[in-house]
Amino acid sequence: MTNNKMLSDFDVLIRGQLTVNLPITVIMLAVFFGLLEFADLSLRLNLLIAFIFGWISWSILVKKWILWAKENNVSDERLLKIGKPGLLVWSIHTIETVTKKNKNPWI
Repeated sequence: MTNNKMLSDFDVLIRGQLTVNLPITVIMLAVFFGLLEFADLSLRLNLLIAFIFGWISWSILVKKWILWAKENNVSDERLLKIGKPGLLVWSIHTIETVTKKNKNPWI
């Protein structure tokens, strides 16, 4: 959904937190505690598996967030400025992988 109003940095950050970091946190916790309850694995292995699920989820969800931001005319530099402190992206390479190569980052 594209609109003509300029999004504030706060709008872009909140959208990223709610569509990327919140679901990843829920997924990682569900996997970790689900494995604790239903699998006879070590804590380290549970944590590693939860981390892997979180990483895969991040690569899919952050792509959706970046594409949403681009549809709303947010520049790559501004997206990096907002996303880096918000723990959404780490470098401009992550954004360029999505926008220029049309790939999921880190998969």
